[in-house]
Amino acid sequence: MQVSRAVDIALRALIVLVDESDRHNTIERLAAELDVPVRYLGKTVRQLAALGWIETTRGKGGGIQVSEAGRAVSVAEVMRTLEENQPIVNCTTPMCPLLDTKCLLRGILFKANAAFMAPLESVRIADLA
Repeated sequence: MQVSRAVDIALRALIVLVDESDRHNTIERLAAELDVPVRYLGKTVRQLAALGWIETTRGKGGGIQVSEAGRAVSVAEVMRTLEENQPIVNCTTPMCPLLDTKCLLRGILFKANAAFMAPLESVRIADLA
């Protein structure tokens, strides 16, 4: 199982925002701390704000902070949401020639993915700060 770069950045941003909730956080400062491009982090911040996991304030003195929902969300939920529930293996695009047969690989990979995600269900973002 590999975590996408987008999920990695989102998780790290949420963790830093929880850990530094007493600091004035901006996208620029957070991008520097996480060593990611400001533009890329800005996209991530907009997505996290749309989900209600962070709150943003515009203008002078504005910034970003984690919401209570962001503190409470599980690592597994962040991963599922941001990956848009992509299957661990895609058997239809392109069409796998083994799909018509009794291929056991797909089922095994889904079980492995479930085993990977299970311990992440109980880990909240606030637990990682």
